[in-house]
Amino acid sequence: MDYSLFPSVPIFLERSSLDQNWGFRLQGGADYRFPLSIKKVTANSPSHNKLHPGDGIASIEGQDTSSMKHEDAENLIRNSLRLELTLRRGQFSPIRPARPPIKFGPGPQAHVNSALYNTTTPNNYRRF
Repeated sequence: MDYSLFPSVPIFLERSSLDQNWGFRLQGGADYRFPLSIKKVTANSPSHNKLHPGDGIASIEGQDTSSMKHEDAENLIRNSLRLELTLRRGQFSPIRPARPPIKFGPGPQAHVNSALYNTTTPNNYRRF
């Protein structure tokens, strides 16, 4: 893919302490055979209105990410108070599951066969 079609944008993020979250979720990496990109951004975080889902990450702290593993990228991001990213806007769409997650809850009420309990049916005949 020709990445030159996507504009490279330098982004600088800053947080007050290492305990504060950056506010974005990372996806991809060389070990996943998918380029690093932004999956989700949390509102009211240091990343809010600066990063967007689908932005490709070209570099982190000046290091090229084309062959970077997911864990290596996470470590670079986690261990810094100031973060310099070079993004390619709108390069990817966030990976989403093909089907929505299954939610388990109370199912429909099972039909009770009156013959099992040897009770009379609405017409007062017993079924055997």
